Amino acid sequence: MIDHLLRDIQVLRKADMLIGKIWLNVLARRLGLFVLAALIGVFGLGMANVAGYNALQNTLGTVWAASVMAVVDFAIAVIVLLLASRSRPGPEIDVALEVRKTALDQLHEDARDLKLTIEAMGQEIRNVKQNVASLVHNPLDVAAEKLLVPAALSLLRGLRSKKEHAS
Repeated sequence: MIDHLLRDIQVLRKADMLIGKIWLNVLARRLGLFVLAALIGVFGLGMANVAGYNALQNTLGTVWAASVMAVVDFAIAVIVLLLASRSRPGPEIDVALEVRKTALDQLHEDARDLKLTIEAMGQEIRNVKQNVASLVHNPLDVAAEKLLVPAALSLLRGLRSKKEHAS
């Protein structure tokens, strides 16, 4: 019973570690995408700003050309951030969560069985204490109950069987 309990605790620990690794991989992937988005944003934004500003400066003027380029930069940043935030774990997380749930269920069952066993052992100990206490307080009564009564019954059965064989 204790072996089952320990095994279930180990399975639970492994499932929790697997879930942690999966989420750590997801977070690392997200962080990598955020860093990549930032680098692309910095380099691309600089070049796009220069090119767009030069192209729009003649038609819109310097202030409006800079404003249009800023709006385009913000739109690109929002798109990249949306892509990064939608990164989710794969189907392996479902398997890991199911293993964890099964291990927890088994752990609860083993703990319940262990509790019942301990309660049964406690009852047995109480019975032994009662028997020892009665033996100490009334040794002749206990001896008569435990020895004389079974011996007398055995003797009576033996006499009855001899009587039946004689007839």
